[in-house]
Amino acid sequence: MARQMMDVALSETEDISISNGDFVAVESTAQHQRQLILNNKGDFKQNPNSCVGAFDYLDDDTHADLMRAISIEFTKDGMDVVSVQLTPDGIIKTDAYYK
Repeated sequence: MARQMMDVALSETEDISISNGDFVAVESTAQHQRQLILNNKGDFKQNPNSCVGAFDYLDDDTHADLMRAISIEFTKDGMDVVSVQLTPDGIIKTDAYYK
């Protein structure tokens, strides 16, 4: 069964969400996945080897390396990865959840 991951909510501009003077807590699996995909290695000093840096893969002819890197990072973060796919529209679709 998938574990619910709770964390501080981030807004669409990646700022911490605050409501009535308090941090907003949400189920954050999708938020963690987005951070792992978009951030580059070294962006998080407490774990400099994590993250994918998806924009570094823009010049690749195939997207297999990007899909593999995402799957590896999700697994290292404690997720069970069922699938990682790139749609024809360029949208990354993931089916992964925390153990």
